[in-house]
Amino acid sequence: MERHILIVDDEPNILNTLQRLLEEEDYVVYRADCGQKGIDIIDANPQIGVVLSDQRMPNMTGTEFLKQIKLKHQNVVRMILSGYSELSTITNAINEGSIFKFLTKPWEDDLLLNSVQEAFEYFELAETNRQLTQQLQDSNAKLAEFNAGLERMVEEKTQRLQLHIASLNVYQDAMEQFPFAIIGLDESLTIALENKAARELFTDNTTSLLGLPTEQAFHNHWRALTDAISVFDADIDQSKTRFSINRFTFTLIKLSHETERLGKLLIAIPDTSQ
Repeated sequence: MERHILIVDDEPNILNTLQRLLEEEDYVVYRADCGQKGIDIIDANPQIGVVLSDQRMPNMTGTEFLKQIKLKHQNVVRMILSGYSELSTITNAINEGSIFKFLTKPWEDDLLLNSVQEAFEYFELAETNRQLTQQLQDSNAKLAEFNAGLERMVEEKTQRLQLHIASLNVYQDAMEQFPFAIIGLDESLTIALENKAARELFTDNTTSLLGLPTEQAFHNHWRALTDAISVFDADIDQSKTRFSINRFTFTLIKLSHETERLGKLLIAIPDTSQ
């Protein structure tokens, strides 16, 4: 990854020396001869990670310049070059967090390059942390959005389920009070559904038919009903039949959904024609 650095000094020979030194280490170097130009350059080049500024400059000192950089570009690592006579001013700037490191004039090349290296390592670590924090925030936001969508989905499904249950309750109440006997048979010809009229017809109205096979539920004088159901069950082509037994007309219907067989429905209506 390229490392971009801005050097600011009002003396051209110092800028030339610093630029040559840094470019030998493969840094991408920007230069300005005053604080305002330095601000303009950073505004136009957000890839700059480190600023190295002289302290004693006309119109705007190095510490004043770096304080403005801190306000506008907080992630940029800021360093200053100065003589010992300005140490108290620079110390205050360091304490305020405006300056990362203080280098003295005249400088030692190795010490300056090591300091610039540390500044970029600090910048890159902070940038990595910032990106990871942003990714974490984005992930949390997406997770929160997903959870909200999931909650809405669960709420909608719950409402549909409650409506379905309410409909089933109404259906069951209506079927229970239906004046004609209704029997539901599963694929094994076991009774899975009954109403009050069915219990009155086939039992003493106190015994449930649920779970009984047809040969056990329909015995004695209802034996012919069991035989008729068995014959109808064996006929794979017939979907509906009607027959009379013991002065009742029975309608037997095969239930299915698409290719799935769902059992049979038996309805008994008193034969009033006799």
